[in-house]
Amino acid sequence: MKHGKRREMGVRLTALGLAAALVVGGANALHRPVHAGQSAGSFVEEKNLNTIFAIRTTTAGVGLVDGNWVRLADEDHWVDGVSSTALFSKGKISLKANWKLEANFTIVGSGHCHYGEVALYGSTTNYRFSAGRVGGIERLTVVHGNDYEQPQQPLTEADFGEDKPYCLSFDAAANAFTLSYNGKSITYLNPFTEDVVAVQIRGLMDYKGDVPAVGRVEGTFLGMAYTDYSPTFLETKLLDESGQAIPAGTPIADGSIVTVQAKIKNNWENGGTVPSRLKLSDSKEYPTAGLHFDPAAWGDGKSQKITVNGVDVTAQGDNVATGGIPFDCSPAETVITYRAKVANPEGKTVTIGQMMVDDFFQSKQYSGDELIPAKPLVPYDPEKPAEEQGTAGKDYHYTRTPANENGWNAGPVEITFYPDQFNQFLIKEGEAVTATLDQGNRKTSYSQETGGTQTTYQAKHTETGELSTTVEDAVKIDATAPTLSASGKALTLSDSLSGIWKVERYDVKAGRWVGAKAFSLTDGNGAASQTFTASQNGKYRAVDAAGNASPALAVTVNDPPSADPSDPDVNPSDSEKATDENGLVHTSIRDSMQEVIDREAPLYGGRFTAEDAKDLFDGRYGFSSNVPESNDLTYAYTIAQGGKDVTGEGVDTTQPGAFTVTCAVTDAEGNTTTVVLTDTLIDRSAPPTVDWGEDPDPPVGPSFDPLKPLPKPTVKDDPATGKKHAHLYDSITEVVGTSPAYGGKLTTQVAAEILKGRYQFGSAQGDGVLTYGPVTVTVEGKEVPLGTAKPGSCVISQTVTDSQGNQTTVHLTYTFVDQGAPPVVEYDPSDPTVEPGSRPDAPEVVEDWQNGTKYATVKDRLVQVVSDPPLSGGWLDEGEIRDLIAGRYRFTSAQPDGALKEIRFAVTQNGKAVEGIDTTQPGEYVIAYTLEDSSGNRTSLFLQYRLAEKTAGGSIEGETAAPGGGQPNTGDVGTGLLGGGMGRETGSCGIHWGLLALAVLVAGYTLFRKGQLDREEGRDRETL
Repeated sequence: MKHGKRREMGVRLTALGLAAALVVGGANALHRPVHAGQSAGSFVEEKNLNTIFAIRTTTAGVGLVDGNWVRLADEDHWVDGVSSTALFSKGKISLKANWKLEANFTIVGSGHCHYGEVALYGSTTNYRFSAGRVGGIERLTVVHGNDYEQPQQPLTEADFGEDKPYCLSFDAAANAFTLSYNGKSITYLNPFTEDVVAVQIRGLMDYKGDVPAVGRVEGTFLGMAYTDYSPTFLETKLLDESGQAIPAGTPIADGSIVTVQAKIKNNWENGGTVPSRLKLSDSKEYPTAGLHFDPAAWGDGKSQKITVNGVDVTAQGDNVATGGIPFDCSPAETVITYRAKVANPEGKTVTIGQMMVDDFFQSKQYSGDELIPAKPLVPYDPEKPAEEQGTAGKDYHYTRTPANENGWNAGPVEITFYPDQFNQFLIKEGEAVTATLDQGNRKTSYSQETGGTQTTYQAKHTETGELSTTVEDAVKIDATAPTLSASGKALTLSDSLSGIWKVERYDVKAGRWVGAKAFSLTDGNGAASQTFTASQNGKYRAVDAAGNASPALAVTVNDPPSADPSDPDVNPSDSEKATDENGLVHTSIRDSMQEVIDREAPLYGGRFTAEDAKDLFDGRYGFSSNVPESNDLTYAYTIAQGGKDVTGEGVDTTQPGAFTVTCAVTDAEGNTTTVVLTDTLIDRSAPPTVDWGEDPDPPVGPSFDPLKPLPKPTVKDDPATGKKHAHLYDSITEVVGTSPAYGGKLTTQVAAEILKGRYQFGSAQGDGVLTYGPVTVTVEGKEVPLGTAKPGSCVISQTVTDSQGNQTTVHLTYTFVDQGAPPVVEYDPSDPTVEPGSRPDAPEVVEDWQNGTKYATVKDRLVQVVSDPPLSGGWLDEGEIRDLIAGRYRFTSAQPDGALKEIRFAVTQNGKAVEGIDTTQPGEYVIAYTLEDSSGNRTSLFLQYRLAEKTAGGSIEGETAAPGGGQPNTGDVGTGLLGGGMGRETGSCGIHWGLLALAVLVAGYTLFRKGQLDREEGRDRETL
């Protein structure tokens, strides 16, 4: 069976600073595993002298080791004229692999012999690789016995002294040694016939005669390494007792004899061969479990068998569990097999942890492998998305109602088994099987409350005998909510089964429950009773260890923020206090003030903003928190005017009117105190205000659109009083009904009711004092009622005076049109292009004598000043022209259904159709707009639109009189709908209107007028 998982780690592996490439299998270079402590292209080395060397001989105790430094010889330690020390390796180095030894030698003094060396010892001979004064001569040489071998390299005085570098290396391919010392080197062919040798580090001084030499020989070990050795586990797998492959899926019974096969190699490209041993791992990270290696305990005549590359080496005596299996680690794959007995009665994972140890450095390369995987019993994971759960019966075997983080359930616990990999599911309580689930009985449940029923789950396949791992569980069910009671600030929490876990408070700002205090649990169980002192207002609840929550309980212990007037003149209303469902307290206070506007030195710099609101309240009130140990308060300021929030843009303080400033103060709990301050700005010269009435469908008079702005009043100085007098012009157009409106007469009494329902008057002086003048109904200049049974028009007027003598007069033009009339065109008084109080010229009406269809023509004229920047960015397109028509005029059908449809829309210049109007230069245009009612009556509006330059004197070039005099106009010459002066002059151009009238007359009196008009429209469309 092939292993399921594999791990390896190298020890004593240091990065090689060489550009070496590992090539295994051609293109698959660098595909060997890289282990902990080892990088790609690394080798085995040792930098600790004492790990691989020990002093064997020394003269008169001269030898001294301090870390990697060694005193080898000196002038104070002599025996028979010699001072020396030799350190021998603890193992033997391979001569089938490349290696090197590096050190620094200090050679100082005047002895006859005065040198440091590394010697190699075979079984019968040795060779010394010496540097210094050897045999009385300064040289590098190889000494064999008493012979000084060739080649040699002479040394100079510069080669003696402190810390001269020494390196002895071996090249297995060249089968030669290289001795390098202080920049000089010699190479010597390998004289040994053996594959391994011992290594000696030695220093020596001697003298001739009676005068001892002076000086010393010292060495510093830098390191020794195999430079072409990177041991690697390639594969570990399980075979049967005879060493044959085990078919996939074959169960391996407990007690079976199996064979472990390990494949190993030196993974260095063209590397050397290093004597090593294969052993069981001595690291807890790479354990061996479920295997037994002593054949004496196997029984049934079973025996161990160990092979290396197919050769039976069992007779050598050692196995992986004892001294290790010896082998040579080479670039060629080495296959090692050995037997073991499966000892796994609990069905857990069977693993093998191995290490290979080289004989010289004792470096360890680890491998961890799973030989027989366990068959885990897998529950459905409620934390994973459903699409990641896999297939029931294969990827998971059962579901269990999830417990909470404390191990409790707040309701029944259901266990469901999914047969497939296993066909039986056992539930045990202790040793007793309490439930057996299978294909025909897949579910069981626990429904009774319990403080903890200990259970074990295990699945099996009854045909193969395979068992899953076991899963231990504790079923704990508490379905009863805890209780919570309060006595003032003291809260008592109780729960008799799972115990109290925590008390929570509802955070209104966050919109969720947050922990007020969590109590300690023991094995997921809480105490039966806990107490808590509430220091905050709010809604509280108790939560038991099973997650059941008590009903919420509102607790109030603190007052909302205090608001103390800091100005003695401030007289706020009595506060209104309310406690909400969350136990939070909210106080509302109303305050008011008045200020007189000053246009020369505007209040608040001309605009009241949120910053001014803060300054206003800072100077008017002092707020403080009533929450213990918390002075935190947050402030929110809003400004409203006319029922709209204007906090962003503020309030224009150069204009009269009232606005409210609200300061909402919130403490750390969420209690609030809100002060609503009404600030009335008074303009002593402001006339009374006019707004739409409260009911858009008043009891008397037609309905109105309250969202549409009222016409802007015209304000003038009254020469008689010196006060301001505002005039508001409005209009109503109504079709004469079958039953005359208002009983046939629109009297002053009816007019008063119409004004009362349609408008609201207000004083800008802040005192609410208004004097209402009489209501008048004027028909053609006479104060008489208007008959409503036939077409006609009247003006309804009323003047209102405030306490300062300022006045406002409403002029409401009320027009009744005949039911058979063509569509009616009136100005919309609220449009800025309309001169207040003006009306369009009377229409010219032509009636078809055959069918009675009526055709009306309405002529109008606007003058627009060419401005910089130009109107509408320099171009009025069709949509903007339509908006101009829709805003300037009101169109009314005289038919009962009120329906109108567009027949024609055209814009021409000099008789030619254009797509829009160029507002960057002077020019004249005609805008033609025709509407038809449901009876076929038509009204055509012809608006002559002129763009003109303004002269240096401020008049409009080419105009004989300035706009005004009650004629249709855009308002002031310098303003208008599109940013400049649109107007109709009283001295209009006779030529233009004459030509236009002539065209209309010709069209009206030709044979079969309607057909002729239709053909004319056809020609117009063709032209356009």
